Amino acid sequence: MLRTILLIAICLWVNAFVNAQTPGFAKDFQRAEEALLNKQYEKAIRIYQNVLNQQPELHIARRNIGVCYELLGEYDKALEFYEAVIKRDEFFSRSIYFRAGWASYKMGDYEKALTYYGKFEFLLGKSAHEFSDIADKEASEEAEMVAQLDNNIRACYISRDSITFLNVKEIENLGVQINSRADEYFPFVSNDQKLLFFTGRRNNRADENIYYTQEIEGVWTESLPLGSKFNTSNHEGMSTVVRDGQTMFFTACGREGVLGACDIWQADVKGTEILNARNLNGSVNSKKWESQAAVSCDGSTLYFTSDREGGLGGTDIWVSKRNLDGNWSEPENLGPTINTPSYEESPFITNDGQTLYFSSDGHLGLGDQDIFMSRIDNEGNWSTPINLGPPVNSAHRELCFILAADGRTGYFASDRPEGFGGLDIYRVSLSSELYSEAITFVEGFVKDTILDKPIPNVTVQIKGREPVKADENGRFFLCIPAFEILNMSVEKEMYNPYENEFIIPFWDNKQFYTIEILMDPIRRPEPTLVAKSPYADTAYMELKRRPEKRDYLHTIFFEFDKYSMTSPEVNNLDAFVQQLKVKNIQRVEIIGFSDDVGTDMYNLKLSEERAKQIALHLMDNGIIVDQIYIEGRGEIRDDKPKNLNRKVEIKVTMIE
Repeated sequence: MLRTILLIAICLWVNAFVNAQTPGFAKDFQRAEEALLNKQYEKAIRIYQNVLNQQPELHIARRNIGVCYELLGEYDKALEFYEAVIKRDEFFSRSIYFRAGWASYKMGDYEKALTYYGKFEFLLGKSAHEFSDIADKEASEEAEMVAQLDNNIRACYISRDSITFLNVKEIENLGVQINSRADEYFPFVSNDQKLLFFTGRRNNRADENIYYTQEIEGVWTESLPLGSKFNTSNHEGMSTVVRDGQTMFFTACGREGVLGACDIWQADVKGTEILNARNLNGSVNSKKWESQAAVSCDGSTLYFTSDREGGLGGTDIWVSKRNLDGNWSEPENLGPTINTPSYEESPFITNDGQTLYFSSDGHLGLGDQDIFMSRIDNEGNWSTPINLGPPVNSAHRELCFILAADGRTGYFASDRPEGFGGLDIYRVSLSSELYSEAITFVEGFVKDTILDKPIPNVTVQIKGREPVKADENGRFFLCIPAFEILNMSVEKEMYNPYENEFIIPFWDNKQFYTIEILMDPIRRPEPTLVAKSPYADTAYMELKRRPEKRDYLHTIFFEFDKYSMTSPEVNNLDAFVQQLKVKNIQRVEIIGFSDDVGTDMYNLKLSEERAKQIALHLMDNGIIVDQIYIEGRGEIRDDKPKNLNRKVEIKVTMIE
């Protein structure tokens, strides 16, 4: 991989670099280059090592030893030398991060590979001048790496997740309270995994209904149908519940309002009570068969199964987007990478929206029907589906795979012979979380600051994201990667424009992380009170004192090249926080700085990290405010001692 480009790149620039930097070693480098071109990698390593013994800080030699080991296929040694360069000078080269990622991938350490690929991708946005002199000469090599990056990242995720399934030790049948001699399938669990919905047919002649069961002290209660107000004498099939826990998408067949054989409907969820069942607005349903919906974490994207016109044969998986007006867009077929002339069914999309699980008997499998997974890239292309393999898949039928909100617990259906009969629901515990990003479930509310009441049906703009519309209760729901900063704005008639940033923390999602958008009404001037007589009661003469804003300031200092606080600084900050808790906080500004040692880019990143750590500390100590501003301003160049510039300045604005 990249061998030809690598050799050409070295030939083009390594001698120029070495002659410019270390003229005394030019002949040794020429000998090493000749050995490399002749594929005498061991000889080249010996020459480079000899140079390093004499000049330990010549990072180009250390880097090229890693290259030689990479070409020899000794990826553990290659990574050792790449990491040695990064440790000594993390701004020596961008491409070395890609190479460290590739070596880690070849060693089977997919998490480390993803970390290095992520660093490489981040550094691509920076100028080559931020790095050593070799960065300009790596341009052609980097271009090839960029072309490979998305595929390499996707390969890491798929390889990591495949191994996770292969490492499964035990698969648990959910037991007689749920499973019977007939079919139980299409499971879906609440975020805390205490409430399970599923589809069941209690005998071969019965219609499909939706059932529920609750886990109490580790034991599932006897499953019950949702009731005659929801289930009918026709088929109802379980699909999915949005992660906000308030909206269910399910399959309805034969009832009034269904366009085809079966349609996808939605309903409101109130615990175990399902209300207001209705057909979807928009283009999801047709005169054909639509079923088995899977909704994205925030409810904005719907994957489903259909035999509608335009498919590849059998049943295909389609996708539709919810517009801001609530209507669903014209569905798109996921294409021949996912769909085949046979049957693809029961899709499930992960919380981060990146990995699709589905069942198929058209892709190469182990038995009747198997569960597969595929990952989407930045251009919207799906990877070749991967069979989950045993023990999840078997020589029998497997389908309806889902992941719980924790990303570590899977549920699926199978008719393997060790079950109670027909399709049974099974649970599997995974060794590691399967989401590429930690996702936080965010519940937001738009409120009037004076009346403390919700403002309904307003549109919230989010920088870099699609806008979201609050419901009649001023509520909206988002699924956001942990530690992302949301820049949100709202404009509403009769209110001052609103704009604010929120840091979204890592969250266990057993409860929602809550934010509030507090809108200030445009106020009319209050009438001036005039005393009728100098002898009037002073109670009537006094004007009501208006609340005033007051700023509280605090500065935290850091050690050299650190963004964690020392114990004394933690104590000082906690004392500052204590006096804030009884105040009416309106806004917090957190500005990070660094000294001028190091590159501009590094110092900017360090100052941002310092500011973020302070923000997280405030939030951990109960300072959750609506308006928070975080900024890293990088280095300070002045005559003050450098230790005074390694700081974060906090300004808290109160209403008193």
